Amino acid sequence: MLLAAGRWCARRPKRTVAAWLLLLISLAAAVGAFGRVTSEAVTIPGSDSQAARDTAGAFADAASGRQPVVLYAPDGAAPLTSSGQRGAVEEAARAIEDVDHVVAVTTPYEPAGGGLGADGRTGRLTVELDVGGRDITPETTRAITDAAAPAARAGIEVTAGGDLAAAEDKGSTGHSEVIGLAAAFVVLALGFGSLVAAGVPLLTGAVGLGVSLCLIGLAGHLMDMPSSGATIAAMIGLGVGIDYTLFCLTRFRELLTAGVDVEDAAARTTAGSGKAVVFAGSAVVAALAGLAFGGLPLLHALALAPGIAVLAAMAATLTLLPAVLSLLGPRLAPGTRGGRKALRKRETRKERRPRERRKAWGERERAVRQEADDRGEPEGAATAATAASVADRTEAATDAPAPVRREAAAAGPGTASDRREEPGTAIGTATDRREAPAAEAAATGVERPETLAARTRPVDAPPGAGPAPAGWGRIAAFVASRPWRCLLAALALTGVLAVPATQLTYGQLDAGDKAAGTASRTSYDRLADAFGPGANGPLQVVSTLPTPASGPDDARITAVTAALRTTGGVASVGPAQLDASGTRVRWQVTPTTAPSDPDTVALVHRLRDETLPGAGEDAGLVTHVGGATAAQADLNERLTERMPLVVGFVLAVAALLLLVAFRSPVVAVKAALMNLVSVAASYGVLTAVFQWGWGATLIGLEGPVPIPGYVPLLMFAVLFGLAMDYEVFLLSAVRAAYLRDGDNRGAVIAGLAGTGRIITSAALIMVSVFLGYLLSDDPVVKMFGIGLATAVALDATVVRGVLVPSTMVLLGRANWWLPDALDRLLPRLAIEDDGHDDTEPPSPVTGGAPLAGTRSAS
Repeated sequence: MLLAAGRWCARRPKRTVAAWLLLLISLAAAVGAFGRVTSEAVTIPGSDSQAARDTAGAFADAASGRQPVVLYAPDGAAPLTSSGQRGAVEEAARAIEDVDHVVAVTTPYEPAGGGLGADGRTGRLTVELDVGGRDITPETTRAITDAAAPAARAGIEVTAGGDLAAAEDKGSTGHSEVIGLAAAFVVLALGFGSLVAAGVPLLTGAVGLGVSLCLIGLAGHLMDMPSSGATIAAMIGLGVGIDYTLFCLTRFRELLTAGVDVEDAAARTTAGSGKAVVFAGSAVVAALAGLAFGGLPLLHALALAPGIAVLAAMAATLTLLPAVLSLLGPRLAPGTRGGRKALRKRETRKERRPRERRKAWGERERAVRQEADDRGEPEGAATAATAASVADRTEAATDAPAPVRREAAAAGPGTASDRREEPGTAIGTATDRREAPAAEAAATGVERPETLAARTRPVDAPPGAGPAPAGWGRIAAFVASRPWRCLLAALALTGVLAVPATQLTYGQLDAGDKAAGTASRTSYDRLADAFGPGANGPLQVVSTLPTPASGPDDARITAVTAALRTTGGVASVGPAQLDASGTRVRWQVTPTTAPSDPDTVALVHRLRDETLPGAGEDAGLVTHVGGATAAQADLNERLTERMPLVVGFVLAVAALLLLVAFRSPVVAVKAALMNLVSVAASYGVLTAVFQWGWGATLIGLEGPVPIPGYVPLLMFAVLFGLAMDYEVFLLSAVRAAYLRDGDNRGAVIAGLAGTGRIITSAALIMVSVFLGYLLSDDPVVKMFGIGLATAVALDATVVRGVLVPSTMVLLGRANWWLPDALDRLLPRLAIEDDGHDDTEPPSPVTGGAPLAGTRSAS
């Protein structure tokens, strides 16, 4: 299917590119018409905070709740209590009431208002709107602050808070994407040696990213999509989009170098590398799907956003990329400009080569063989004579080097499959295949290049190595020759990095963790200085009465009020408020500590477990504690409970996908465990940098910040999926080499040597993209940037470069063991096959079923 899809797109490149551009323009127009909606609301079904929120729905509140606008009279200006300043504030309040969507404004001078600080220099207006927090736009916030101009002219500083500030602080991460793309272009240009080739991954990655971000923006109209969702999706979508294209483009260039025509090369690339892309992308999506077991709408949204980005990247790689490859054709070939011109000339020459010449080639071969038979010469001499005669006569008409031409002529005119069945090249034992090149050299007088390399390499070189391995080939040979030492060293390094993860605790961020100078941070600091840190995160206590209350002075209500005021950690308790039915009552409780302080979470539990049961149970009250701080506490507890289930699901899915792809339970289980190594190390770095504050100032933070519970969980799913990318590409190369030669150690060396450079380049691109997001002011975005960059860097170097090859060398042929019963159940997908498979499988592993795709020697 992939082969046909790739060929269809390659034959209709302009139509395919136009379809993608039309899709992108249409989605962008839809976003422009309907807008991009985000929401920071947290819904936790079945939690106490959600019950409090649902009960509070009986009160006639505005859709937005009460949003603060902080007023501050700096030194040199009259305090807010002066008559002149009071007049300016009241005039500003009347002007704000005329702003669209504003339904009520309360001044700090009214009993139900925001109040004034003890020094009279800080106060707050409370603004109620007819739209919820998700629908408050930056334009609405600017309209409100602009309407407060009378207060500003009086020397009062006006700063929006709450959801108004969050809307104003929404910033674009476009600069991060630009930095990531620029870094990727540099890496690609250096790796490919061609600006045209370097631009192809950026093109497909950018198109896929644009489509996915538009879809995510529209999805916000249907569900609560946090603002960080689109940012995380952009990080992952851009990284995998470039990586997938990089792997496919590398294969395409190899096929061009081998003399395959452009259309066929594009189709085979889609069938071979595209299959690996499908498996890798499916692993990411499946891992993200595991977050559904968290049972939280927030996790659903945070999983959906990057999932859309990955699917868009896969679609662009499998359809848009073949079209682009077909359009650019020989300009993507490796080598110098002159070499690419030569490739284009060769393509033209092959297309114009007359059929008569090929016919004459065959007739001459048959004539030479007939003459040898008439003279009674041995078959080997006739084969050699045929090879020399045909190769000499066709040297000018063929593009292959002379030794290879003579070898091909000696093999006869049959197909590759036919030649595999001839003596010396038939499928048999590893010993038979090692002896075949020597017999062929004796018959033809020509030694295969790989045989020559094996004969001239150093005695202590590992099997499969060339005369002088370099780069990743040298690293592969080193690891294969010292597997135990390399394994222990790599485990020690990752173990040290993972140690801080043992101290990882979940916390919650608040506006005090925002960047200095933002509206959220400014309003937070001023309210904390004037009213105490707890003013930024009051708790909502809501009770349901069995019978209507007589009023706020009802004995049942006053008993709860008194209990709340005497609870340790409570700074103040607001007056009780009854709903219209008199059966529901609520209090606003201000803690003595900040929302992100662990003591505030302890207060929530103390109210639920001790204070409220003792004050209201005897009277039949059903009481709940809500508010943003209580909701975050419930969120972290829910995530802690569901973490083992999510981890188990992701591990099982990852192992199952690898089992289906490579038909080896040992490889599947080992890969899943290896992925845990890089995840644990990234957790350790995350803990050290953010929870402990090591180097926090270097990334724009003022010190340690809490780590929300959903960050490690989402990181686990994403990292497991991304690690599968490199695992699939590495194991595809190793398995192809093993199917060809039957030498496990040589296959590991060949696989790592062949993919090490491209995997490292892909990881470098992804790390650059992730680190670019450190420029964001959002601490959560910084956490994902650091965590993902660390994990990818370790996975592509320490894990894939050392741990995986060393364990595979130690396990030997057990890597490819497959029980007979499992062999009958698993499909035969041959992920490394591109529709033109020439590989020769090794002999079956004793005690189990043969490898998928193996053919009998008979």
